[in-house]
Amino acid sequence: MMPVQAARAEPPSFTLQAGADHLLSGKVWSRADGGFVSGDAVGTAVRDARYVLLGEIHDNPDHHALQAYLLGQAASNGRRPAVVLEMIPRDRQDRIEAHLVAKPADAAGFGAAVGWSELGWPDYAIYRPILETALGAGLSVVAGDAPRADRRALAREGLESLGAETVATLSLDAPLGVAEEARLLDTLFDGHCGLMPRAALAPLVAVQRLRDATLADVMIAADGADGAVLIAGAGHVRADFGVPRYLAWRDATATVVTVGFVEVRADATQPQDYAAVGDGDAALYDYVWFTPGRGAERGDPCAELEKRFGKKRGKE
Repeated sequence: MMPVQAARAEPPSFTLQAGADHLLSGKVWSRADGGFVSGDAVGTAVRDARYVLLGEIHDNPDHHALQAYLLGQAASNGRRPAVVLEMIPRDRQDRIEAHLVAKPADAAGFGAAVGWSELGWPDYAIYRPILETALGAGLSVVAGDAPRADRRALAREGLESLGAETVATLSLDAPLGVAEEARLLDTLFDGHCGLMPRAALAPLVAVQRLRDATLADVMIAADGADGAVLIAGAGHVRADFGVPRYLAWRDATATVVTVGFVEVRADATQPQDYAAVGDGDAALYDYVWFTPGRGAERGDPCAELEKRFGKKRGKE
């Protein structure tokens, strides 16, 4: 039997510098407490929850280090939650299984085995701590995202492409609500830097819903007796229109804990300055963990889209 790796006792130190000395950097805001709590408190919460959702900014290595830390906490009391990865579509699960059968402790080779570099994510090296923790604890690793072929078919043909049974099973026929749909559309509009008209984004709303519903479905199917931990972008983890909505529809009695990792901004020094915290009851996550960011190193994420679309942002 593979030895179980001990959980890290303390949250890891940050490696990024942009905002490292910010008033909020390293602090954790709790929706239930209405104030700051310790990292240990978050560790306790994830140990007690059936479903744990850890929402990242994809290119932030400190977010992945914190995800690895909290994953270790979730498995520290003898539980073996499944680890569900947004980054790998469901049709690559066979690659995961083949690698883990051949080399069950090989976190270093996991990225190459699943074709990570082909999938468009940041360098696997910054995700590796998550896999080291998962494999060191003997946890199952599960591909979570809807296959790209399904997403493309949905964008072209609508829900009919999925079939009525799948739509019902995934709760895609349940309305998000007018306000929630509007926020989802706004999020996609902002994510495309205002370069696509809102009317043209309707198919992407459906695709986003499919991805969130699929992630929830995989968590429910994969959890066995010990729950599941989702590693995903922060947008998938938010309470208003993300994976938690689908978990609530399908497994209403389960305990769910969400953690959103948020980069600090120089002009925002109070928790309520961040949409993730909001006014408390409307917070997007159970816990908001503030971290440094990449700053100027990241550059302008909209510049390439402006070049591709041949227009300036914010002009519908």
